[in-house]
Amino acid sequence: MDNNLETLRAAIAAEVSRREYERFAAKSDHLPAPSGLVDSVEAFEPIDLEGYLPEPPSEPQPVPPELVSELLPEGRVYDLLRHKRFAPHLQRPRLYSLITRASRLPGGASFSNMGYLIGRGIAYRIPWLARLMEESKQWRYLPGRLAGFEYQANQGLYAHALATQRNDEHLLKRIQTLEQRLRELQARQPSAAAPTAAVETQAEPGMPAELYVDFEARFRGSPDEIRGRLANNLPLFQAVAALGTEPVLDLGCGRGEWLQILTDSGIAAVGVDSNPSMVQCCIDAGLDAQVGDALEYLARQPSQSLSGLTAFHVIEHVPLDVLVRLIDEARRVVRPGGIVLFETPNPENLIVGACNFYTDPTHRNPLPPALVAFLLEARGFVRVDIDRRHPADPKLLLQGQDDALIQPLNRLLFGPQDYAAIGYVP
Repeated sequence: MDNNLETLRAAIAAEVSRREYERFAAKSDHLPAPSGLVDSVEAFEPIDLEGYLPEPPSEPQPVPPELVSELLPEGRVYDLLRHKRFAPHLQRPRLYSLITRASRLPGGASFSNMGYLIGRGIAYRIPWLARLMEESKQWRYLPGRLAGFEYQANQGLYAHALATQRNDEHLLKRIQTLEQRLRELQARQPSAAAPTAAVETQAEPGMPAELYVDFEARFRGSPDEIRGRLANNLPLFQAVAALGTEPVLDLGCGRGEWLQILTDSGIAAVGVDSNPSMVQCCIDAGLDAQVGDALEYLARQPSQSLSGLTAFHVIEHVPLDVLVRLIDEARRVVRPGGIVLFETPNPENLIVGACNFYTDPTHRNPLPPALVAFLLEARGFVRVDIDRRHPADPKLLLQGQDDALIQPLNRLLFGPQDYAAIGYVP
């Protein structure tokens, strides 16, 4: 049959080419013969195809007995079917097809499987019964389809919830960035209704600037003593300064002890103080310092122009709103990865909070460590830490046998007198 079709295709192609050539050649001698099939149906008469038509179907042939025997399982009943009286009937094509289909079911060509196939065939020939069987099939598959639909729906809801969560996180970060930007703009352009308050690092009216220098020398400590305390902060700023060349700014630089430590360590440092006598002490020591208000000075600095910022015993001199604006400006001018450090008296020490803090008449009110840490975190600083430092003289510690009472009293009365709130710019 395949050979006949191939021969037919070749004959059709040859005849089409020949007739097309003759037709175009008769019209014009110089026109080239076209390529492709053109009106191939008209080129042949039906009689030309009769030799290629397939043979008519023949009568169904009986199935060989050995094929039927191979499909029937072993058993006494099936042995009777193989008897010479029943064998001719089993060799009929329809019955052979039934046995073949039954053999493919679980259990093989058993009477139950053949009966099932016969019953199903009869049922599908009854319209209402066929519809009932189809509907029952749909109901049988319905739980599985519902389970698949539920799984796909849950997957879609989970993906939607995850996308919503990511969008919320993105929007939250965006809002925080916009709030920070708004605070920066407000600090740069203060309104007339809220003028910039001065950071009162110098004495209040009534205490001359030069008198405040003597006051610090008596009650805060000698320059050598202060340098010994401040030197413990040097490793923090050495690690930050190694990542860039931006200077460190010291607000309320005072007599310049911290500026001297940074300069001797090769770290660029600048100081600002509102007390001219303090600034003159720094200039006499060859340090870079100038007179000015800390908040106004910060507002003039470019963003991310500092590697670090320090303020030793400054924030207790200012109102709370000025402190918040001071922290905002510090967040703006310190570059990413930079550090800020605010040291102030520790009110957790009862003697400091109730008495020593008020020795300085320019102090406003004690600042608990938790409050300063909260302000730094709320204004965008990360890795905020509270370093409690400078405990009282050990000679003052109470002695006794009752440690459960003595130790808490020593901690409350003679514990760390200062603390430093340290934060990093992300």
